[in-house]
Amino acid sequence: MSNIPAYNKALAIVPKCAGTLSFIGSFLVIFDICRDKKKRESIFNRIMLGLSLFDMIASFVNILSTWPTPEGTAGIYGASGTTATCTAQGFFNELGNITTPLYSAAQCVWYLLFLKYGWKEKDCRKYELAFHSIPISVGLTMAIVGLPLTLFNNSGFLCWYAPFPAGCDNNTDITCTRGNLAGTFRWIHYGVIWSAILFITYAMTSIYLSVRRQEGKVQGSIMSNGSRRKKSDAVKTQALLYVCALYLTWFFTTVNNFC
Repeated sequence: MSNIPAYNKALAIVPKCAGTLSFIGSFLVIFDICRDKKKRESIFNRIMLGLSLFDMIASFVNILSTWPTPEGTAGIYGASGTTATCTAQGFFNELGNITTPLYSAAQCVWYLLFLKYGWKEKDCRKYELAFHSIPISVGLTMAIVGLPLTLFNNSGFLCWYAPFPAGCDNNTDITCTRGNLAGTFRWIHYGVIWSAILFITYAMTSIYLSVRRQEGKVQGSIMSNGSRRKKSDAVKTQALLYVCALYLTWFFTTVNNFC
């Protein structure tokens, strides 16, 4: 343990701190919605409940960090688990991390229907089941398939899709005993996530342009052309912050897992 580099120790400790903050934030969102009957009746807030619940799962996985990794795994600081605990962490890691961005995409569908196309709450209600069933079904499928294929092994500071022993997929002298298809499922995982992010980008852009057009019509009839577009500017700022946060989060994670 004493020979483990400081960098590896940091990889084990930092996710615990970030995961704790994320877990608390998601818990507070759930608490705030659940205690208010009016908020619970809103479709948007119920989507937020689903998103926050699965974010809590992903955050708890980060809090555990390297603890579930089999004890004695070379170069892993804090490894004190077994193959079973690593598999469990990998299952919930995949479930939480792939479901959360899909719930974000579901939120954007609601935004489009409500803000751009003028749907009312009662119009959206008939499709509410899809807002939840699609993210959860995809997440459960990706996580459950990983069990019989023994895909969940240590992948650095967490257990996730990874071949075992480490590096066996790139070394012909080492035979993989677990996770032979880990690389393929990583591609599928990030394909799903980036598809969701691209859809969110489209949705936010479409909403901004729609608000800008509506604002332009109003200003054209009652105000001068030089008047400031306050509403569309606010939508643009919020959309940029939201989309940029997704790109920053998933870009570095994607690069880290393929480089």
